[in-house]
Amino acid sequence: MSNEDRLRILLKLREKDSKLTHISRNLNLGLQETSRHLSRLSEERLISKNATGKYCLTSYGKGAIRMLPSFSFLSKHRDYFQGHTICHLPDQFAQRVGDLEKCSFTDDIMITFHFVESMINEAKEYVWILSDQILMSTQPLLEKAVNRGVEFRLILPENMVPPADFRPLPAIDKVIRRRILDKVRLIVAVTEKKARVSFPTIDEKLDHIGFQTSDDKARNWCRDIFEYYWTIAKSGVPRSYPQEVE
Repeated sequence: MSNEDRLRILLKLREKDSKLTHISRNLNLGLQETSRHLSRLSEERLISKNATGKYCLTSYGKGAIRMLPSFSFLSKHRDYFQGHTICHLPDQFAQRVGDLEKCSFTDDIMITFHFVESMINEAKEYVWILSDQILMSTQPLLEKAVNRGVEFRLILPENMVPPADFRPLPAIDKVIRRRILDKVRLIVAVTEKKARVSFPTIDEKLDHIGFQTSDDKARNWCRDIFEYYWTIAKSGVPRSYPQEVE
């Protein structure tokens, strides 16, 4: 399964049983090349040929395919993960990273910021953000969201220094809640409708390049990992925060 074309064949057979010619045509592979890959997968007992001449996943193959989304997600975005890493993730989330397979990737920071702003504008229930810094353009939007009853949770690094002109939203019990971590190694923004996640670079910097989605499975991954960090974070605000919000 380390070969990308064999991986594509397995994913195709997960959708439906197929003959050699159908696989070759749909995956834009030569017949000989496709036949060679099918033989290798058959040798590994991941697939077999049924009575109609179609290739299908074996029971073992069906079990293995359940593990593929994470590998498929990493493979699809291999260029990104040459410079970014998931090694810091708790095992339970690294193993589920395939839940993000329907996310859209963007390396345009302005598109990223606009997406986060749209998340806040559209939120009706909650806005949860885990970040290493404060995005100033979101402050007026967050204030409007809070005023319409949206719950706002924020996790920041303890040593974060806010922008000089930053003025935090007033603390409102059960509506605005803040916590801190010693170090933030992931950016997550999640609402009841959308989510956004950025992984750190291999030298542990956060550049806001990453993935956005409205897919429920991916959004649940983002929600779950936010709740994980929320549980281990300490109540409070960064040391350099304006004192009046303490």
